[in-house]
Amino acid sequence: MNKPIIITVLLALVALTGWAQSTKTATVTGYSPALKDGTLVLAGTGSSGTVVDTVQNGRFAYTLPVEGFTESNLSFYGEGCPNRHINIFLKPDVTVKVTGTDLLVPLWKVESPIPEQQTQSRITEHCRDVLTESMQMDLTHAPREKRNSVTMIWMKQQMDILPSLPVDAATIRSLMHISEWAMIVTRERKDFPYMEQLKDVEKTIAARAPKGFEDQLAEIHSYVYAKDEQQIAEELANNENVFFKKYDDVAPENILQTILDKYKGMAVLIDLWATWCGPCRAGHKAMASIKEEMKTASEREQSQAGLDSAEREQARPKAKGCNIQFVYITPPSSPPTTWQEMIKDIDGDHYYLTEEQYNYILDKYEAPGIPTYAIYNTKGEQSYKSIGFPGLDTIKNEIEKAQK
Repeated sequence: MNKPIIITVLLALVALTGWAQSTKTATVTGYSPALKDGTLVLAGTGSSGTVVDTVQNGRFAYTLPVEGFTESNLSFYGEGCPNRHINIFLKPDVTVKVTGTDLLVPLWKVESPIPEQQTQSRITEHCRDVLTESMQMDLTHAPREKRNSVTMIWMKQQMDILPSLPVDAATIRSLMHISEWAMIVTRERKDFPYMEQLKDVEKTIAARAPKGFEDQLAEIHSYVYAKDEQQIAEELANNENVFFKKYDDVAPENILQTILDKYKGMAVLIDLWATWCGPCRAGHKAMASIKEEMKTASEREQSQAGLDSAEREQARPKAKGCNIQFVYITPPSSPPTTWQEMIKDIDGDHYYLTEEQYNYILDKYEAPGIPTYAIYNTKGEQSYKSIGFPGLDTIKNEIEKAQK
């Protein structure tokens, strides 16, 4: 082997070694005899998740890329599996072992050297009985009111133990969940019976919290002392792109057509989402590049046509790159205060529907979950639908076809 080839090989090895060193991962292994072969294992960081393994003989294993301390989730899709996940904290080079004897995933034992996981385990153990009851009610499709009453007990039990625990990512995550729930209940029923306790716990946690949790604590505070609907409605009243409580009197079976009728002659992309949905938010960020690309193409087209700024504004709906309206629809499970802040960065028309209206649209699209996307062409005909984000290329191609 001559010298140049040797140098090239050595450089390649150095590059590969550097890549390997920069790619940090954590490993999760698990076992439960209740898991059936073929059950899909879903995991990811934050709120998102993808299929990472398939169960064989009750066992599974996967790795996730992690640059530092990371919150992840683990759930399963298969016969008898509840629609719940377990929170797992990870760090580079750490291996976590998860085991159970049943399919009640959030109650499984997590063996981990990470202190935050131990905090999470203490919260889970304290609430074991009510969590078990809650998941069993989910599996038997118990009435919503009964499930909500059990959830209320679960919130109370978490608040009882939080002040005695270390203030870390697990404690903050639990308090965030409670405060979001309290805001939704207060808005729907005007009565969260443990609000004074929640305010005390929020104050106690905030006083003890180490640096690094400022943003989360500010969000929790906004939930605990949330604005009421009237305040939010007044703030949104002058925004012609936001439709908050403006369609409450429309029958669920008419709501979709009522929305589409506003955009006759235009292609429409409908995005069903919620503020708490991580994959939904990821989809928003991904589609921002499509919007920017279309905007640039439209401005170029208008500039080539010799239009001045006033004429461009008038021609905007007819421009090839802008003959598409992005419509975002969310349900009452999105806290209105959070929704109000998040939509500031999402270009499009925003609708806050009733639960009945939202569920009707989900049923219309035969969608088991969100995000769900539907595209309508300029004739008002549905030309595309996707459960989950299908990718930028697919969305872009379907928009272009709908605009023709």
